[in-house]
Amino acid sequence: MKISVMGTGYVGLVSGACLAERGHRVTCIDIRSEIVEEINAGRPPIHEIGLDSILRLAREKGTLSATTDAKTAVRDSDVTLICVGTPTVNGRMDMSQIVAAAKEIGAALADKQGHHVVAVKSTVLPGTTEGPVKEAIESLSGRKVGDGWGLCMNPEFLREGRAVEDFRVPDRIVVGATDAKTAEMFLKVYADFTCPKLLTTPRTAEMIKYVSNSLLATMISFSNEIGNMCSAVPGVDARLVWKGVHLDRRLTPVNGQTAGAAGVTEYLWHGLGFGGSCFPKDVAALRSFGRTVGEQTRILDAVLDINANQPLRMVALLEKELSLAGKHVAVLGLAFKPGTDDLRESPALPLVAELQKKGAHVIVHDPIAMPQAKKRPEFREVAFAEDWSSALRMSDACCLVTAWLEYRDISPADFVRLMTHPLVIDGRGIFEPATMAAAGVVWRGVGYTPESI
Repeated sequence: MKISVMGTGYVGLVSGACLAERGHRVTCIDIRSEIVEEINAGRPPIHEIGLDSILRLAREKGTLSATTDAKTAVRDSDVTLICVGTPTVNGRMDMSQIVAAAKEIGAALADKQGHHVVAVKSTVLPGTTEGPVKEAIESLSGRKVGDGWGLCMNPEFLREGRAVEDFRVPDRIVVGATDAKTAEMFLKVYADFTCPKLLTTPRTAEMIKYVSNSLLATMISFSNEIGNMCSAVPGVDARLVWKGVHLDRRLTPVNGQTAGAAGVTEYLWHGLGFGGSCFPKDVAALRSFGRTVGEQTRILDAVLDINANQPLRMVALLEKELSLAGKHVAVLGLAFKPGTDDLRESPALPLVAELQKKGAHVIVHDPIAMPQAKKRPEFREVAFAEDWSSALRMSDACCLVTAWLEYRDISPADFVRLMTHPLVIDGRGIFEPATMAAAGVVWRGVGYTPESI
């Protein structure tokens, strides 16, 4: 099929490249000419594991291209995927980008021959696809839905850092179509995928996405609340608490002598909370939507409150050990999680701001995200280290924010050798407290307080 994709972020570019890999002819659309040039050169403008090789191969085969000409791209395709951003502003979803995209599609469909399917992949609240999106397309095309074009909602379930893997081997495909003809035509996009395919209404499909993200965010905030409780009781180790919980056969099914933890257990682990492009905005938007329809959202309120306060617990742990004014603090990890360079809603943002507010000199390192960080005003006054050892050298304290694999390999001896004061605040629970203490490192972390203090 010929597919046009509006938006070249994590969802749009990964979807386009992976569909091109499956043999579809894909045209990616972006208003930024510099992004289009990067894609046409075979260079992904975002960091996502495996994306560079897929994009390069698709360009070599001629199955994927990029353009700023939305009208031509839509006219020359059978299906258009809307993958633009839907940020949350003041707790409410900002629909400006998606409405603008719908208008461009509508204008292109005004005199297009043949049947065309428009699919919303952007995360939108229930009623958006059949409301503002449909209205914009109908207004600019002069055609009602069903007259030469169909509409559906096809939510994405991609994890940043694993988006290529998730698209290639999905656990589900959800299609909320306005009519059977649209559903039948759109499913041809996923004809080669063998996972469960759920057909429903657009509003139900929209709700499925929000509920999926909000459930996972709730598990994270619940885990952090438990981790904070464990911190209040000396000698209780939240890591072992979660390992004990994970062994529940409903979370780690046992089959003979083999056992494998369900993927959901990675969200049942204490730390610094969730960030990124999805969870924070989606939970906030769902909370706002709940209030709009007259329902209380006490659990979602708590999820967001716990998440907002979690990064600042690192500062509180630091201040129990030293006065921050004039001290040098190394922050390891800026991306909101390993495998991505995405800084959106990262715990590092409020942490760095609070450390600077307390008068600390901040040195940061991240193996992937530093180019992005250097563009942001939040990091204007920090020092950037070339590697983790340079960040630690002569520092008075270290805050571990992102659990990159290379940080897991830092030994207690490295902290003692490099730091002026080997004080480590472990925000992800990746170091062994007893081993650190034996080496002379003062280790503090969310979820555990040594009995000796």
